[in-house]
Amino acid sequence: MFDALKKAGRPVTAYQLIDAVRGAGISAPPTVYRALNRLISDGLVHKLESTNAFVACAQPHTGGSVAVFTICDTCGNASEFTDETVSEQLAKRALERGFALDKAVVELHGTCATCANSPAQTG
Repeated sequence: MFDALKKAGRPVTAYQLIDAVRGAGISAPPTVYRALNRLISDGLVHKLESTNAFVACAQPHTGGSVAVFTICDTCGNASEFTDETVSEQLAKRALERGFALDKAVVELHGTCATCANSPAQTG
């Protein structure tokens, strides 16, 4: 399952993932969702809530670091990065409100450089 996500190289829905692993004999949605939930809990996969898609984790996250995704609304590609300042600010704001932050994922939507510079966008 993880290998199929890495091979996709972009966010995919659970049903797109089923299509990708069907050749390996995996076709039941509950099986795929269980595997995805396990990969998420192991820190290997992220669920992008705004697009209901899954993506292989691009980098390890250490104690409280926040995964930040830029998601292109034109092509659907997503890029992951971490930013310690963002992580620290979110943890600080949560603590000020008496909230124990376990994890955070920030999703930024817009247009990637490739799409912004394509002839359809510029012309």
